[in-house]
Amino acid sequence: MSFDTRTLASSDSYHEHISDIFRDVLSLRKKGQRVALAFVTETEGGAVRAVGAAMAITDTGESYGYVSGGCIDADVRLQAQSALKSNQPKTVRYGKGSPFIDLPLPCGGAIELTILPDVDRQVLEQVVARLDNARESCHLGISDTGGLVLEPSDQDDICHVFQYHPKLRLRIAGRGADALALARLAQASGVGVSLHLVDEADIEVAGSLADIATYKLASSGHVPSWQDDCYTAFVLMFHGPDWEDHLLIHALSGPCFFVGAVGSRRTQAARKERLREAGVSAEDLERLKGPIGLVPSMRDASMLAISALSEIISEYAGLVRHV
Repeated sequence: MSFDTRTLASSDSYHEHISDIFRDVLSLRKKGQRVALAFVTETEGGAVRAVGAAMAITDTGESYGYVSGGCIDADVRLQAQSALKSNQPKTVRYGKGSPFIDLPLPCGGAIELTILPDVDRQVLEQVVARLDNARESCHLGISDTGGLVLEPSDQDDICHVFQYHPKLRLRIAGRGADALALARLAQASGVGVSLHLVDEADIEVAGSLADIATYKLASSGHVPSWQDDCYTAFVLMFHGPDWEDHLLIHALSGPCFFVGAVGSRRTQAARKERLREAGVSAEDLERLKGPIGLVPSMRDASMLAISALSEIISEYAGLVRHV
């Protein structure tokens, strides 16, 4: 199994998703560096990061990810370097109940971390494969001896268990400024993006956007061969019905957790009526969001993108809370 060995920045990296952090660790380990992982295992009161958040720290003090708003991360790096020197896991607590009285948390709460040196490379690879390739959720446990166990059972001696979900993925079909603005914003937010575009000028602009897969829609009846999953959102950004129906029917028949389209309320009503006449079930029509966006009637592409992405993220957050 091979993984991306992209060049890591020399300065600290604030990756958030666990698969990105594990990829960082795998890349660093391949270069011969020793790396510790610090997991948030308990929080009390307000906390910047949730239980299960992680930070990777090298033996030279570089870090990838974060576990606070910056108030304790420097000390976590020192604690992780100490764990690497001793080759022993350790638990540290900050804030309320902590021995580090010189490191109070501004929020008044507490955060507890478990630091593991040189975790099993195979487990990291398996977690990345599960989340990024198979696009499946997984459970990861920390054993009493300081190891990581994927999908721990009752027979394993586990002290902490975390659940992780695949990243939000966004598929956009459309034309013009709206589709491109949403793609830019989502990509900048760490969301995986694919674009299905009609116009050559839009495709040329999209080609300059890093890490965005772009496909040309050949005709109004063309449905891209794209494998959606339950962590994928589909957004239609055409201002006119010509390109809509086949794409919406395809998306609504699949597992996307969010299917939405731009336009007015009148446009949405007409859209649903066309789909009903085309045989789309009432249940699937209820799934079709529109006009999309938490803030109604946005007239600028950039503001519409923020409004639409906010709604999608809200739906995604609700999804992963209940999986």
